[in-house]
Order: sequence, then C-alpha cells, then structure tokens
Amino acid sequence: MINTRIKKFLALTLSAVFFMFILAGCGKSSASKQINLMTWGGDFIPREVINQFEEETGIKVNYKEVTSNEDMQSLLEANPDQYDLAVVTDYMVDILRRNGYLEKLDKEKLPNFANINPVYQGNYYDEDDEYSIPYAVSTSFLLVNPEAVAELGADPIKGYKDLWQEELKNKVVLIDWSVEVIGLVLKSLGYEYNETDPAKVAEAKEKLFELKDNIVRFETNTPEDSLINGEAVVGFMYSNQAVKGQAADPKLEPVFPEEGMPIYIDCFVMSKEAPNRDNAYEFLNFLLKPEISAKISDITKFTNANKAAEEYLPEEFKNNPLLNYPDEVIENTSFYINVAEVLEEYEHIYSEFKMQN
Repeated sequence: MINTRIKKFLALTLSAVFFMFILAGCGKSSASKQINLMTWGGDFIPREVINQFEEETGIKVNYKEVTSNEDMQSLLEANPDQYDLAVVTDYMVDILRRNGYLEKLDKEKLPNFANINPVYQGNYYDEDDEYSIPYAVSTSFLLVNPEAVAELGADPIKGYKDLWQEELKNKVVLIDWSVEVIGLVLKSLGYEYNETDPAKVAEAKEKLFELKDNIVRFETNTPEDSLINGEAVVGFMYSNQAVKGQAADPKLEPVFPEEGMPIYIDCFVMSKEAPNRDNAYEFLNFLLKPEISAKISDITKFTNANKAAEEYLPEEFKNNPLLNYPDEVIENTSFYINVAEVLEEYEHIYSEFKMQN
C-alpha cells in the first residue's frame, strides 16, 4: 500500500505538471513577459494590485495558490526552474536557504528595498537580508467575546491557560496547524515554542488532550466567523483575521496572551533557477513602492513592513491596536524556529488528538 508521504509527493508532482501545462499554454510569444508566483490563496496578494502591475508593465503574473509552507517547499524543490517567486513564512525561508534552493537577491535591481523597516531585517532566517524581502507581518493571539464568556460563568480570558476552563466546553476555535496548537499548549505550561525535550512534549500532549472538549472547530482560513456567528466565544487566530472579526462585531476584543505570542514574517524569495528573473525583480520593486505597499496592507490587514508606506496608510489602519502593537507586546513575541526538527512529532501528536476530537 502506498504510504501517505508518497501519495502527497505524487499529488504535488501532478500539481506541478499541471501548472507547467498552463504555462506552456501561454505560448512562446508571452514567455518573456510573465512571472510564475507561488503563495497562499485568497487575497494574500490582492488581485487588484496584480492587475495594476500587469496593466502598467505588460507582464503576466501566473499565480499558483498553495495551502502550506511544506507544500511550497516540495513544489519548489521538485521544480525549481518552473517558479520565479514564492511567499513563504520565515522558518521556511531558513529551510530553503539552507537547502540551497534560493537565489541571492541583487539589491541593485531593487532600489525600493531601502523602504523596508530595519526592525524587520537581520532576523535569524536571513541574517544578512540576502535571500528574502519581508512582505506581511502578523501575529497570533486570542479574540474574545467578553460578554459571552461572562454569561457562561467563566473567568475573564487573559492568556492561553484560561482556555481550559470547563465553562468553555465547545466554545473555542483554533487555527488548524500542529505547530501553532502545540505551541499554544507549551506556552501555557511555561515552555518555549517548538520544544524538543521528550518529557516536556509528553506533558504538552497530555494537556492538549485535556482541551479536547472545549474545541468546537479547527479553522485556519476564517476562524473569526465562529465568533461572529456565536458558535465560539474565544478563538486563537492570526492578527488580520482578528481585525476582520472585530470590524464585523465590535463586541469582540483582542487578548494578547500573558504567556507571549508568536510573530511571523511572510517573505518573498526567488528560486535559484527562476526562469523570468528580470520580470520578477520588476514585480518585487513594484510591490515595494510605498503607495502600493500601503494599498496591500489596507486590503489584507497585515502589519506593514514597509517604513516608507506609513504616510500612505489610512488613519483607521494606523490607529488600529490590532495592527500596531505597544512595545511591551512586541517584546513578548517570538518566532517559531527550527520547525523542521519538531514537525513530524508534532504532526503525529496532533493527528492522534484530532481523531479523538
């Protein structure tokens, strides 16, 4: 019997082949006026921004939607000459860089790189800013309906540890990713993310299973909807989702967990064998324009990494506490580091957990 890893590899390979046929269908005449981009779905890179770039330059953007960093890794490593750019999360930049699949960026072709806020440069995954360009900054934290929590007789939510209250049975929604969920549990125990100590991981597993009855849904794309429709009273989600949730229901309030929260920087990277490099550089430099970067953030509701874009952001965005954190909150954030080292074990625990939920 073919195991799941082989099945996943075959599926990704077929997906890549299908994408290659699409590109071939563009015809030779357009081959020099296109770029092949791979990243998350939805409005992660707004369609209207892509349309504007295509209209101004005549360069076609072939946009492939992928559901996880690991899938993007598999596709890029299997077909490095089929993709120009990808947008991956910080830890995956580190993995692809170490594996030798990324091109060093030519900063002379990216004059607008100077617009990037220095606070988002020089991080662990690309210490010298040679391989990546910060695109979207986000965190994960709790979005809470305080009135509904009080009506259930539960104590106010101040951190992850409060999610285990028995009054919250079937009232918690969580992002559907093993590293996020187990990281939350580890933090509630006073440990760090991506712990590898077997004793601490075993302790986190036991505590995770104790949370089972309180979880009403696992949802990665729109967890805020569960709070908006009243299905849940507290959710662990990405910052841009919390912004959308609060906009739909002002009763919902953010809670920056006492234990700390993760921070993510999704970055553009270029394939080592990118077939349309000049076009890719033109696209990157376009996105780094202050007014374009501001437009993207206003649409996506991600914190902006472009310092020069600040003057173009609407006041509503700049004054939103869910997008502009106090210094003490930022100081209590941390990256998920060395995800590859824990992923298999965490996935095993998480799969077992979900089967019983």
